[in-house]
Amino acid sequence: MLSNWDIFTDFAVAGGLLLIGKWLRANVILLQKLYLPAALIAGMLALAFGPAGLDLLPWSSAFASNASVLTVMLFASLGLATDFPSMHTLMRRAGSLWAFNQIATVSQWAFAAMAGLGLIALVWPELPPAFGIVMPAGFMGGHGTGVVVGETLQGQGWEDALTLALTTATVGIFASILCGMGLMHLGVKKGWIKNFATFNELSFTERRGLIVPSQQQALARNGVSSVSIDVFAMHAAVLLLVTMLGYHGAKYLSSFHHMVQVPAFVAAFVLGLVARLLMRKSQANRYFDDAIFSHATGSATDFLIVFGVGAIKITILMNYALPIAVLMIIGLLFNLFLVLVVAPRILGDNWFEKAIFSWGWLTGTVGMGIALLRIADPKMRSKVLDDYAIAYVPGSITDLIIVSMVPILMMQGMAHIAIGAMWVYVAAVVAIWLLFLGGKNRLATR
Repeated sequence: MLSNWDIFTDFAVAGGLLLIGKWLRANVILLQKLYLPAALIAGMLALAFGPAGLDLLPWSSAFASNASVLTVMLFASLGLATDFPSMHTLMRRAGSLWAFNQIATVSQWAFAAMAGLGLIALVWPELPPAFGIVMPAGFMGGHGTGVVVGETLQGQGWEDALTLALTTATVGIFASILCGMGLMHLGVKKGWIKNFATFNELSFTERRGLIVPSQQQALARNGVSSVSIDVFAMHAAVLLLVTMLGYHGAKYLSSFHHMVQVPAFVAAFVLGLVARLLMRKSQANRYFDDAIFSHATGSATDFLIVFGVGAIKITILMNYALPIAVLMIIGLLFNLFLVLVVAPRILGDNWFEKAIFSWGWLTGTVGMGIALLRIADPKMRSKVLDDYAIAYVPGSITDLIIVSMVPILMMQGMAHIAIGAMWVYVAAVVAIWLLFLGGKNRLATR
């Protein structure tokens, strides 16, 4: 039986690996040139020295389940730090980026589902019907979405799905950086970007992923007196409460029918939005700081990657080695098509900076997109992150629906409904872009 100290030990070990990963990132030139995040380095160490490798780490028997809890907490913190933009702001400021995000996101899922069914029909008939979607689950959402989709598919009877989704998430991070750097060199050659920062042009501190003292900023705004309560304790209390209510709320809503499965991360995200609205209505938001909730999201993501990569089961992965390799190659080629062919026709000014950022989150995580953008646009003149922040929130609703419903539909023999609905949505977004976001004019001027 697990004790509280077993769980504490899991997080302490993961924390130690993160510190080692950061030390290696700051001191090993190769890791700096690859722009690998410390969390991924720590995750690879967890895989090498954990149960799938040398088995030297004192993990508890249920250490892999920590990733599930962190995923729910991650989405709870996202909800607590998220504001919905007005329709006017969305359409005027970030309409084209919203359209591209939606087209890229949903078409990747639809294409992957079709590719998986094609591989099943032509080469590997023994694969489960949802095989194809483990690629976008890991590529687009990183390890967080990989955990959600993997566990959903496990609940539908495919036990190996979690390992495959975590594998695609891990490979996706490597691909986002390695292929992303290749894309940027192509962009320089073609004249698509002018401000590309090579590794040699970065300062010694920037290469190590550190910030010099003169440029360091305060972590957060302190809205309460420590005489009454510590500011981090107050934020943590809200985050933990929303996470807990999200888990139990999803469990309750899913108890009515076996076909109704409400993911805990969706419930946590919605409750986070509700809590934020209540704080705004009561003016309590004056004493909370979005920066703290955003750091909670980042912290949960870092620990999630460590547990997620460490939970990959090599023996299971080897059984799927060839089909999963083929699937990921197909996925990378499709994403290259989106970035090099679709993006320049939709994104308008600074299209390449927006596209290289999009490549990062299409294959890895938003963090990888930001890392690539800082190299392509070191002075952030393109304002891509500002536009993405506006476009993300309405787009996230689509993500939640896809991640919640598509895995179940694919496993329940309703793949044609899921795929057809996704392509209809893509067509609808294209129509909106053409009719209301200046798409016709942009195409006419090319």
